[in-house]
Amino acid sequence: MKKKKSLGSIILGLLAAAVVWFLQEKGFLEKDGSLGSGAEVPAGAVSAENFTRVQTQGQGWTLLQNCRLVTGRNGDGDSFHVKHEKGETEFRLYFVDTPESEFKQYGGGENNGKRLAEQGEYFGGLGQGDTTTVGRASKELVKKILSKNDFQVLTKWENVYGPDRKYCLVVIPWEGREIYLHELLVAKGLARIHTRGANLPQGRGYQDQKSFLKGLEQDAREKKVGAWGL
Repeated sequence: MKKKKSLGSIILGLLAAAVVWFLQEKGFLEKDGSLGSGAEVPAGAVSAENFTRVQTQGQGWTLLQNCRLVTGRNGDGDSFHVKHEKGETEFRLYFVDTPESEFKQYGGGENNGKRLAEQGEYFGGLGQGDTTTVGRASKELVKKILSKNDFQVLTKWENVYGPDRKYCLVVIPWEGREIYLHELLVAKGLARIHTRGANLPQGRGYQDQKSFLKGLEQDAREKKVGAWGL
């Protein structure tokens, strides 16, 4: 006798289907699962360049090249485990916060409901379901991008609340260019401008970069891209 699928398995299957639909509907994924044209960054959203260790010396940055995503570990759209020349580190992006990918219950009766509500409010008042859909979509898109090619990480080894995670900038290859991952997420309406920032290695200050991101966000709002179109 065949075993019936559990309710949990059915729900997970429906959630996965919803994420794929969202990414395909927004043009981030093609029907075959490859990255789609909708994931392109607007021309103005390119400020990364081909870094060398010499370029980042004296600025407090460490450049990690030929980095690889460690799959099978807990990760999100803005946080992930990376294998690099100095070992393995869990990094979190400067400047941005992607929505939580699911509602979570913690010990002592705590949960992430308040954080989800704040994230949904940022994107114009999304409900918890839509907010977590965006969170799962950003997580899946980042996983596909970072799994496709090697990438670069720029870090000052600053702690994220504790020593287990470090802030970083991620530079990814994109159609013959190099771009910042956090800019892509904002430009595509998959992250809010929130959390610690940093002066960029090219000389652009923290406040100037934040203003630049706000411009990308405004464009995403007007075009109803990503979460702004729900």
